[in-house]
Amino acid sequence: MRDRRPSAYDYESWAYYKDSYSKTDLKRRPTFFASLKPSQTLASIKDIVKFNDAKINIGGGYDSRTGIFTAPRNGIYIISSTIMATGSGDVQFQLNKNDQLYTGGYATKSNYGAQTINSLVDLKKGDKVYIKHRTGSSQTVYGEHFSTFSGYLLSE
Repeated sequence: MRDRRPSAYDYESWAYYKDSYSKTDLKRRPTFFASLKPSQTLASIKDIVKFNDAKINIGGGYDSRTGIFTAPRNGIYIISSTIMATGSGDVQFQLNKNDQLYTGGYATKSNYGAQTINSLVDLKKGDKVYIKHRTGSSQTVYGEHFSTFSGYLLSE
């Protein structure tokens, strides 16, 4: 009976292939990170937070003019956002996937209260995610790079 265990050569070849594939794949994974420079007042329930300073945008999925990330590939993404309210105000916000509520958030009334939401989201190519206002009353999101929006492809 033949020994079916891999030889040391087989293992080294497989490890090299696996490692080089992972490094290549990491270079291509959609990833974005954007922050809000000036504070943004949200007056309507339809207002989207436009994180206008995109520091990382691998794959080009994030549009800083609209505040919307469009998935360039299918997969499970980690999406995160930190919202800070100005002064003693509060901000009611939510993560939307294709115009539907996915995760809610609330930056409390305190001295510059903030909240971070983290979500695993199954996205198909072309799906959109963004942070929007959750109420009709006027609220202000604090800028100066304290409020952020980010995401990356975790797995396909």
